[in-house]
Amino acid sequence: MVKNKLLLIGCLLALACTPFSCSKKEEVKAEESKTKGIEKPLHTYGKLKVTADPSYKNVLKALTSIYTLEYPEVEFEFDYKIEELAIKDLYEGKTNFAVVSKPLTKEQETYLFNKTKILFKSSPIGMDATVFITSVNNPLDSIHLNEIKENVYNENGTMRMVFDYPNSANFNTLNDKLGITPPKGQSINALKSAENVIDFVQKDQHAIGIIGLNTLSDTDNPKVQEYLKKVKILKVVDAKGNVYAPTNPNLRNGLYPFYRLIYFLKNEKGFGIAAGFTRFTGSQQGQLIILKENLQPYYLYKREVQLNSQSLQPQEIKAK
Repeated sequence: MVKNKLLLIGCLLALACTPFSCSKKEEVKAEESKTKGIEKPLHTYGKLKVTADPSYKNVLKALTSIYTLEYPEVEFEFDYKIEELAIKDLYEGKTNFAVVSKPLTKEQETYLFNKTKILFKSSPIGMDATVFITSVNNPLDSIHLNEIKENVYNENGTMRMVFDYPNSANFNTLNDKLGITPPKGQSINALKSAENVIDFVQKDQHAIGIIGLNTLSDTDNPKVQEYLKKVKILKVVDAKGNVYAPTNPNLRNGLYPFYRLIYFLKNEKGFGIAAGFTRFTGSQQGQLIILKENLQPYYLYKREVQLNSQSLQPQEIKAK
């Protein structure tokens, strides 16, 4: 009986194909055939390996999550390592995309071009900072540049200072801004993650941790809110006695001494995911995501306003 019912349903379905409904199917096939052979844009599908300094985890997570919403066929694979190794991987062809705190030199660009025949370009997308943290129970609210110089590599200093990673973006930023280098043969106090530094300074309430601003910048993030119950970010006193916190205006105007640019380095043929993601990050949407992370966007956008029924379009302005 079941067989007979299935046979009857099959016959009814066959009879249901009227000339009108069948012609609709033919129209669909014809429409599909028009697009046959047209390739999808390379930046809309596939996988991209992102090799990045660990201090950029939060902002990259925010940016890539929105990019994959727009292009669901794109997948990001993350490989977090100190920026010196990230640049080395780019050199050796182990990655086509790196996120670090400095552009390549002309010599490095020339080397990559001679090796790959791809015209290389560094893309700044925002501003982050190296910050100094301590326990919320430490009465200290600020730290002077001279105190940092005197203590950062001094095993017998009055302050115990510890980095997130040796040779990280924060390590390089501090050395570059202060014009110092660690003494030869001296080990660097580093704990291999910003999270470890936060735990360390909470327990050793007079220690000073050196991490990236992005680890603590998004105060809407519940994880960051928990961190800020344990530690606080110190203001920095410059050589003239001016006191600066790592706020957006102070980063934008170069007043906070340890500001740094975030660079996307890509070595990719054609307009693939690396190029598409870079363009997205530089767009108004991408820059607003960076702003949501409480970092300074590299490109600023004025809001669109209505004046005498005429629309004034957003203007793109480079940050100083």
